[in-house]
Amino acid sequence: MRRAISPPGRTKSAAFRMSLRSITADPSRDARGSALLAAPIRRRRALIFVVIAFTYVISYFHRAAPVVVGPVIAGELGLDPAQLGLMASMYFWAYAAAVFPSGLLSDGWGARRTMAVFVLIAALAGLAFAFGSSIGTLAASRFVIGLGVSVVYVAALRIFSDWYGPDELGTYSGLLLAFGNIGALLSTAPLTAAIGAIGWRDVFTIVAALTAVAAVVCWFVVVDTPGEYARRGAPAPKRSAPAAGSGSALADLRRAIATVFSNPGVYLIGVLVFSFYGTFMGVGSLWAGPYLHTVYGLSKQEAGHILMLFPLGMTIGCPLAGWLSDKVFGARRPVLLFGGVLHLLSYVPLVFFTGDLSGWMLGALFFWYGLSGGAFVVCFAASKELFDSRYAGAAVGAVTMFLQCGGAFYQYVIGVVIAHPDLVGAGGDPAVLYGRAFAVPMVGLALCLVVFSRFRERGGFAAARAASTSPLATPAPGLVPAAAPPGKS
Repeated sequence: MRRAISPPGRTKSAAFRMSLRSITADPSRDARGSALLAAPIRRRRALIFVVIAFTYVISYFHRAAPVVVGPVIAGELGLDPAQLGLMASMYFWAYAAAVFPSGLLSDGWGARRTMAVFVLIAALAGLAFAFGSSIGTLAASRFVIGLGVSVVYVAALRIFSDWYGPDELGTYSGLLLAFGNIGALLSTAPLTAAIGAIGWRDVFTIVAALTAVAAVVCWFVVVDTPGEYARRGAPAPKRSAPAAGSGSALADLRRAIATVFSNPGVYLIGVLVFSFYGTFMGVGSLWAGPYLHTVYGLSKQEAGHILMLFPLGMTIGCPLAGWLSDKVFGARRPVLLFGGVLHLLSYVPLVFFTGDLSGWMLGALFFWYGLSGGAFVVCFAASKELFDSRYAGAAVGAVTMFLQCGGAFYQYVIGVVIAHPDLVGAGGDPAVLYGRAFAVPMVGLALCLVVFSRFRERGGFAAARAASTSPLATPAPGLVPAAAPPGKS
């Protein structure tokens, strides 16, 4: 009997098609991980991750930069603490306002397009910030920067939900946050050195140019789904008429909003991250710098070296939390709850021993602040798993809205307390003033942890896999890009 010989390239093509089917259609692949995926899929996943990570580094730099550049701008323009808090917080208010619509755009218009266009808008606003000479211009520029980069993480999670399985999503979302914290690291001692060398305006002109580069690279490299990747280069299929009863895009939009915001789990996760993320953005990304300058008399360079340990801790804490939730606990709630409690402990020295810490204690404190704070990243996987895949972007966007509102709230409120010491009876003692200002996030986080303790997951990964094969998981028209049918490429 003659042995059939496959034409050249057929074996590789068959492996590619099998790998594509395993990503787009077969949930059992999730338990096997990425090792069995064909090389083209593995390479494309890695390239997409690298490009998105680069974009997120820049996004996070914009977010965290006020901790160093804020006092410089305040000195140049004569801003008081309340004005500085307002300027810095505008980023978070814009982010909060735009992040849920960005989830809907990622689901409907496409995550790649949404990310590229909005990051380009952020680049233009970054240029305006670099040339700003008044509190109004700087605050407005920060607002538009926040508006532009608000899409990055939500769009990334939308893309990851198609390229990675449920037992990988927490790990890779944590890794993305770890890369983002490279941007936060760059916004500490390296930013201080760069400002000293060329001035803050030239630094932010360069950052604006890099933001534009990231937008262009996203447009040309990122692919929304494996199915779209497989169809690249193939003749465009004819559009078929919408199925009867599929509904209009507006009806799909209303359905997405109603579905996401009618789920109590969204509010419980949202309440937690409002204070979990909001407090360490309020302290770590703005008021930690003035605290070290005012209470301990540290120079900008000395404070920058200590503050570097905060994002360094997050760089470890975020992927560690994702891995623990994926591989150890197999659940999101315990990592969020216990991580929040561990993070709450970091406020004890800030509130009760505000001016009594040595240099190494301050370093250890800010490292722990970031390490324990990294647990918040699991909130994104937890929110996505409350729904089937068609609402992934909307779910992550809704929770991120709470998260960014927390950042804006705590940056501004802590600034108000510091600007009005008589409100908290601090007198002229800066240690007492900052201790009472930091009591605000401590109490807020404790209350939100109590509320979140009522949260219950929807069956963990088993439910997520079941949802991926359920008839209800069929993407709603206009909400997600269409995937290739199983077995076709």
